[in-house]
Amino acid sequence: MLDPRIYRAAFVPVLFVLIIVAFSLENRPAPLRSELVPAAFDGARAARTMNSLSAQYPLRRPGSAGDQALALRIAQELRAVMPKVAVRTRAVKDASTVDGKRDLINVEATQPGSAPGAALVVVASRDSLAPRSAAALSGTAAMIEIARVVALSRPLRSVTFASVSGSTGGQAGMRQLADQLRRPVGAMIVLGDLAGPVTTDQLVTGWSSSPGAAPLVLSRTVATALRAETGLKAASPLARRELARFAWPVTVGQQGPAVAAGIPAVLLSASGELPPAGDAPVDSTRLQGFGRAGLRSLTALDSSPKISTASPSLDLVITRKLLPPWAIRLLAAALLLPALLAAADGFARLRRERSPVARWVVWVVAAALPFALAEIFIRALGVFGVINATSPPAPPGSLPFAAAGIGALVSAAVIFALAFLVLRPLINGALTVSDSSEARGASLAPALVIGLVAVVVWIFNPYAALLLILPVNIWLLVGARERPLRRRWAIFWILFSLLPVVAVALVYLDQFALSPLTLIWFIFLTLAGGTPSLLAALGWCLACGAGAAALLRAVRRDRLPDQAITVRGPASYAGPGSLGGVDSARRR
Repeated sequence: MLDPRIYRAAFVPVLFVLIIVAFSLENRPAPLRSELVPAAFDGARAARTMNSLSAQYPLRRPGSAGDQALALRIAQELRAVMPKVAVRTRAVKDASTVDGKRDLINVEATQPGSAPGAALVVVASRDSLAPRSAAALSGTAAMIEIARVVALSRPLRSVTFASVSGSTGGQAGMRQLADQLRRPVGAMIVLGDLAGPVTTDQLVTGWSSSPGAAPLVLSRTVATALRAETGLKAASPLARRELARFAWPVTVGQQGPAVAAGIPAVLLSASGELPPAGDAPVDSTRLQGFGRAGLRSLTALDSSPKISTASPSLDLVITRKLLPPWAIRLLAAALLLPALLAAADGFARLRRERSPVARWVVWVVAAALPFALAEIFIRALGVFGVINATSPPAPPGSLPFAAAGIGALVSAAVIFALAFLVLRPLINGALTVSDSSEARGASLAPALVIGLVAVVVWIFNPYAALLLILPVNIWLLVGARERPLRRRWAIFWILFSLLPVVAVALVYLDQFALSPLTLIWFIFLTLAGGTPSLLAALGWCLACGAGAAALLRAVRRDRLPDQAITVRGPASYAGPGSLGGVDSARRR
């Protein structure tokens, strides 16, 4: 069924693609620098503002009375430091938050620039789930102090200062701000925890809630300013992290919705992508260093004659070089091509032999049905408010694993089990197919389905297609062999093909400081909140069904009997006379 010559020949283009990819590497862009020392930023004054706000507004859950009162107070502070600028408040109605639907308030003030050009934006969030939480307000205090400095100067570009709510889940304030900002926006700096303990090396974060990240020039500009002011080195993105974050784009950082909306945005925070602990101690010296880094970054961006507004960026950082996204797309296509051609050839052979294939494709779809029903059930829990999930998802710990969560997980597991143990056998019985069938279509169907899924995924996200390279190739080689592997080896290779998915899970375990149990709960909340889209989630369910079908076939049989040779070829030719005599030869 599988012609190894076609499979081997299809790897020839991979050599040329590797050469093209090697020559496509580019140098990283240099960061923008400012020679002006941001000494005008008064860290002591910012610390007094932070402590005053946290003491007067200790309860600041999104949409609460304290959150809205604080928004009006921040508007007053901005009017005081920017007397010549109009300060606006915008209502965000029925916003999705960790406490359900709430009305939020955005506060905006724009300092006009003296020259035309792409605008700059400085944003800080003010809501917090823990009482007081002074560290969560350090970004707001620094933003007010930076606004005071900018109002006394004459910036070349217009600078917008905004206070938003909803960072504890849903990012509704940031999403509305990103939608309403006047384009073009040259860069956005989101100020997070600037006074709490440094708990990560990811001090400058540019991940998006869609495939991609903030432009590297912006991330490097802020990281360079941070090192100049504090001596702290923000870690550069690693290739394995970028591959995982681009393939499965999920972020809990406040910059995520802005980057997804096409705005170059980075988050500057001592706690990285995650919010600070509610009882995190604050340090006025650290607030001054991080605040001055934000001001230095703003000055460097303002003085730059041109800012790249291409966002999100899909460039992959590899050992101080950049690999463009078109090279990744080309490489993924080349590595998928051999399996796709071999599977198409195997399908054509089965059709010529009039062997059934459609029923086995339905058999694979039936294996995907339990995953799809569980996903639809989880999504319904979020839509109808049974589980208070948000999109983008709330940071881990914002929605604790309570009794309602246990019930939802158990219910989803029961639906999956019933569909797998009852509904799937009924469909297989109606089709007269079984997991242990010796039909050749059963061997090829999982490879055909995962190949089609890989093509669709490659069209929309080549980084996610990289996760499917091993499954597409290994499931074909394991299932479509003329002499099947023994059970243990077939199971081993099918499980081995899932290593890229495991690697992505390990990256998120590290990035979000999760345990395996909390990772499951975080994935559950992410799916319930609507990330990814329902159509994309069902596509991944189909891929899971193909994997389940391939694994079931490997488990249910030890070794299929040898197939009778029906077509002679070089491997089965036994020498002269093996085909029998012919009349012309007999006459001679």
